[in-house]
Amino acid sequence: MNIEYFNDYLRYEAQGLKTKAKEHIRHFIRSFNGFDEKESWTLAYLPKLKENSNKRVRNELFEHIIFPVLLKGYADRNVPMMLWLAKLCQNYYQNHGIWEKMKYTSDLEIIAECYAIDPSNDEVRDLYLKREIEIMDFSAHEWPTGILYGNHFASKDECKTLLEGIDFIHTLDKNKKYLRFIHDYKNKVI
Repeated sequence: MNIEYFNDYLRYEAQGLKTKAKEHIRHFIRSFNGFDEKESWTLAYLPKLKENSNKRVRNELFEHIIFPVLLKGYADRNVPMMLWLAKLCQNYYQNHGIWEKMKYTSDLEIIAECYAIDPSNDEVRDLYLKREIEIMDFSAHEWPTGILYGNHFASKDECKTLLEGIDFIHTLDKNKKYLRFIHDYKNKVI
């Protein structure tokens, strides 16, 4: 791997020189000598990503370098790698070929798998809670017209299903950060 290509890519991207940036990211991708180099670079690179809810990396970089490493981590049931795969979900949601390789597994499904493997992991629990709260917030945004379930309004049976999940969401919220929000959501569903 030739890191200079990546540094050049970053420099050109910062300058807004898209064609040059694209050229150098392609050189960087081609400079890798096997999976071990991809894994080593990925493990060093991912922690440097800024924390935000819409993590996304350049598609070519994700597809050719990062995704193969994370997919292997997912197959090996490596929780930290699985969490990164969930955090970078916008990269595979927007790339049908990659998401197909994952059998269309959603970020929430991956997080639930992580929780099943390691329920005492604070990062897993926090990410699970955050994602469930986002879903609840979306579900209730049409209130008082109704509660959404997928892309339509929830039936009585679907509301029962939503209510059944609320107790579990309470267990995720160890610090009671969302206690009021969860209670309000439950009342809306009822």
